[in-house]
Amino acid sequence: MTLGVVLTLGGVTGSRGQELSGSVAAATAPALDGLVLPSIPENWADLPFKLTASQTVSYNSNINAIPIGTPAPSGLVLGDFTSTTNLGFSTKAYVSGQQLYLDTSFGLIRYLHQVGFDSDIYTVSAGDNWTLTSRCSGNLGVTLSKSPAEITELVATGVNYVTTTALNETGTCAVSNGYSLLFNSGLTRSANSNPIDAFNNTRIAMVAAGIEYAKGPNTLSALASISDTSYSARAAPEIVTGLANEVDFHQFTLNYTRQINPDLSVTGLIGLVGVTSGFSLGLPKTLLPVYTLSMSWALSPRSTLTASASRTVAPPTTVIANAEIDYGANVLLTYQVTPKVAVNVGGTITYTSAAFTPGLAGTGLSPFFVTTTDFYSVTAGLTYAMTPFLSAGLTASYTERVDDHLITPEDLVTVSLNYRPY
Repeated sequence: MTLGVVLTLGGVTGSRGQELSGSVAAATAPALDGLVLPSIPENWADLPFKLTASQTVSYNSNINAIPIGTPAPSGLVLGDFTSTTNLGFSTKAYVSGQQLYLDTSFGLIRYLHQVGFDSDIYTVSAGDNWTLTSRCSGNLGVTLSKSPAEITELVATGVNYVTTTALNETGTCAVSNGYSLLFNSGLTRSANSNPIDAFNNTRIAMVAAGIEYAKGPNTLSALASISDTSYSARAAPEIVTGLANEVDFHQFTLNYTRQINPDLSVTGLIGLVGVTSGFSLGLPKTLLPVYTLSMSWALSPRSTLTASASRTVAPPTTVIANAEIDYGANVLLTYQVTPKVAVNVGGTITYTSAAFTPGLAGTGLSPFFVTTTDFYSVTAGLTYAMTPFLSAGLTASYTERVDDHLITPEDLVTVSLNYRPY
């Protein structure tokens, strides 16, 4: 049904996309018995709201992330088709100098054979892009979401949906001569539908403060933060030696951004992260280095190269542990073949290891306490802009997970149709 709506809207408005988004003669407001009705907006951007729609069909060769040589559990299939329908609505309004916004997307995922995993998905974001005098500005917003986890975010086999509720605040107050004070805080709850992944359900309370210096194309910021992470599903009977139900992450980072020229920009981050069992304001005994280096380079008017490398310490998603260390590197090349056709190719390598979690051997959950996990992924895609508002895409990727002498491959092919008239 949504696919038909998208095609209908594309047929009605797509051929006039250039005129509607560009210069249009002013519409005369109709009159009814002397009553002048509001005129029709001349541009799509003048409407008080935005509507979007998308339809994707995918084939996943290993929908349940089952390792090679391992029989599929009863009731689970190896490969399956899925269809995903999404409808979006967004709007914003200015009230007393504040920008209030609402951005929503609701959808359905349907499986051809694995119908027990059919589900609704959604993202709801609402809040205020606030300003206070001419020096302070920021955002206060709440986000609700539910989405399927990718193979790089799974601990066990099977399909896993991640539900997240977050309340976040960011603030910047200019001081003088390019210096600003930074204040961030947030409260996030994350829950997994898969029983094994549920051991990594988290409740995270975070506060951070720092200073930023911006001048010309350079921005340098220093930030200190503490995140109290509670693993809500780790009840006392399941706790094993070394596996905590409350962990604090202490992080100190220095971030630098520079626009070298109109075609090249770089971002770098270095820092230290420490972990303590339970809430503590004191410094951890062990601090591990973290870093991120990324760049975006317009090689030519038609091609763009983006690349990044990182080392992070964060709450676990691919193993059951107190924390995990991730090393990652990825590269993506995009080429605009014609004004309507673009292609992209890329690759990703990630190495994950459990951290700050001793004494896990010999437990009932030990198969999931893997020491290390490697991910290798390559992807290629094509996008075709049929009209300024209607586009189609084809994406193919191969991902391989290697852990504990087990290899879990996944081939994913996706065809999509997107209606975004703005």
